[in-house]
Amino acid sequence: MIIQRPRTSLYLLPLLLGGAPLVGCSDGAAPAGASAAGDVQEIVYTVRQHTTVADDGSVEILVTEGMGQVMDYRRYVPGARIEVLNIATGETRNIIAGDEYALADVVGIDVSFDAKELVFAMRRGGDDQHYHIYTANLQPQNGDYDIRQLTFGDRDDMQPIWLAGGKIAFVTNQAYTEMGTRADEYEHGRDVTQLATITRDGGDAERKVCSQNLSHTVNLFGMQNGKVGYSRWEHLENVNDLKVFAANPDCTKMVAVAGQHDKFWNSLVQMQETQEQNVFVGIATNREGTIQAGALMRVDVRSEADPSVLDKENPRYQVLTPGVPTDNSPSPVNVGRYRAPYMLPDGRILVSWAKGFVNDLDELSLSPPDFGIYIYNTEKLTNELIINYESSWELDARPVTARPEPAISSSAQTSDDASLPARIGSVDIKQTSLYALHGNTVSGAQFDDVPMDEALRSATRVRIIEGFSSEGAPGHTMFGLTMAEGAALLGEAVIREDGSWLADVPPYVPIHLQPIDEFDLMIRNQTTWIQAMPGESRVCGGCHERRTEAFRPTEGALTLAAAAPENFMRPVSERQEYPWANANAGNEASEIQALLSAKCASCHNETQNGDGPQETYTVTMSDEESNTETPYILPRLDLSDRPITVTYDNEVAAWPASYVSLFYPATLQMEMSMGAELTAGTAPPAWARPSDARNSALIEKLNITALGDDSRTAWPLGETFSDASIKGGTRSLHPENVGVTLTREERVMLIRAIDMGGQFYSRQNTDFTPMAR
Repeated sequence: MIIQRPRTSLYLLPLLLGGAPLVGCSDGAAPAGASAAGDVQEIVYTVRQHTTVADDGSVEILVTEGMGQVMDYRRYVPGARIEVLNIATGETRNIIAGDEYALADVVGIDVSFDAKELVFAMRRGGDDQHYHIYTANLQPQNGDYDIRQLTFGDRDDMQPIWLAGGKIAFVTNQAYTEMGTRADEYEHGRDVTQLATITRDGGDAERKVCSQNLSHTVNLFGMQNGKVGYSRWEHLENVNDLKVFAANPDCTKMVAVAGQHDKFWNSLVQMQETQEQNVFVGIATNREGTIQAGALMRVDVRSEADPSVLDKENPRYQVLTPGVPTDNSPSPVNVGRYRAPYMLPDGRILVSWAKGFVNDLDELSLSPPDFGIYIYNTEKLTNELIINYESSWELDARPVTARPEPAISSSAQTSDDASLPARIGSVDIKQTSLYALHGNTVSGAQFDDVPMDEALRSATRVRIIEGFSSEGAPGHTMFGLTMAEGAALLGEAVIREDGSWLADVPPYVPIHLQPIDEFDLMIRNQTTWIQAMPGESRVCGGCHERRTEAFRPTEGALTLAAAAPENFMRPVSERQEYPWANANAGNEASEIQALLSAKCASCHNETQNGDGPQETYTVTMSDEESNTETPYILPRLDLSDRPITVTYDNEVAAWPASYVSLFYPATLQMEMSMGAELTAGTAPPAWARPSDARNSALIEKLNITALGDDSRTAWPLGETFSDASIKGGTRSLHPENVGVTLTREERVMLIRAIDMGGQFYSRQNTDFTPMAR
């Protein structure tokens, strides 16, 4: 194999002052007399390859493979360099110039606070198939950069940054819980990256892994307050984007920073904090199809009352590069897209830029974008060229200058013992910022467009749900006919009279919360994963309360729940899941199909639907590539286990008739956007809306009584159904009105199965085996 080396072309501009800007320029001669100004004399950056030539002369270009989405990291092409450029002279030196690094690739670099050392992630190639963390001196001593390897093992450690006190944070795909590593259903793998730390002097001997998100953690950056910031792939049913979070250096207090509210694009990545605290610059882009590039975005999340306090609910976004798409459409040729910004003291941005489409079309046309290092002038809206080699990518540029080191934060989190619970709860769940003026109202059952803060007064318990991924359902890349990932009920914590609740839960694992009412119906679905370390306490003010305000118990110095936290520390095998069918031995009582077959299928089957014949409707799928159409004839409501084949999310598979009947109507809108058409019959009501039992026609048809009070029902008896397509006259308790008894507990099973996402697969109907820690 021959590494495709760049043509020797080097272009310089003064880094801070002087010189005429070059707009979108990537070839030409270096300006004469280029010299440095200000304190920046050198910059360091990576040179990464994208083209190799095989021994037989064939050329391979890797542009999107291993990085088709903005959080991917496995685009290994040998021949990387870490160059230090002297701005005044134009001379460069390669820190990894030795023969032992000829097949290396580098993912992420950071300059130490005193500007004397570099930390980077490198895969050396050959027998070394993993990325590990290294440090090196930025100035050689007798030609030696003192390169030291700090991490080892059968795992990838990448994207390192310096933290205060000689600490280094990075992301790793190390499997360190009994679930292994997480990966939502779109990743289909067991190699999602999570946050971890080491020390410069201790390396792996002082390795600490943080609590897990369900999906990738990427693009770490240091913050002035000493925290580590990062982007996180948030996949929770229909939520599917990247937002910005921060955590303490000891992995505690993982909190949202930006991108949770009001952003008008999908993903916010590659962030850096500017000289102003809580003001950031980063890349706004689509989650996939942009070669990890996008528009430059300024993000201001300072609280108006106190700029040192984050106010993620009221972000101010400013597009710094007008004309650059924030979706994955082709960019205008001379506009291009940006990567890896770093704010300089004068307000200009050190950045990588490439002209052209800079999306998947580049790989189809075998014309990779040409990223070089530029300074983006935010006032003139121009790119000032620093250096650009043809046929390689220059990325992750950093000025070699000293910067203030944050104060070292004290830490009480010292244990990695997974048997030590984390504690979560609320001071008063009724306190919320989700008011009606934000469009946050609740409808269904006893609520009719009720403001969220008012609806939360009816909450009686908090449902605590663990999320897991395709690693929890071996052999299956989708959990069913919904966008939801795996779910297990850890428990339902009782809300006390003062609105407080408190529970001990397993550490490390991602969880989300659902306040529920006396009818076991969810009031609000938290669409952000939360997690905690062993022994950590994460008690918030309320339910999505304002972080800029202080919260206190409604009465007294302590909450009522503080006296007796509920214990939900259960092993994986004892966590409540609801496999739809084919439950493993010992889990039959939780199987949904067993319940439907016993209580419902005799009246709702292939030929009969209630007191009449079964009705059908036809959905026809069109395939533009093959120019074919495939019709699927589906029953209105068949609750038997006979197999029915449907197309969902471009996959054709057979599912039990009950599962298709209940969940497919809610997916029709998505399927129609992907080429489906209703060609015969009438679509049934949305019998089961994933994560919304309150607005699911099946639950309204069945109805349910209040917990501890059989005289009250969620939907008033004798009234007409909210959906006119629901047959059966007026509301009653069904199927009791036709002589079949469905217990309240059985109704709750169906409500939970829907509210928790409507998955078919779980750990209790697959071959899942927990890993040993």
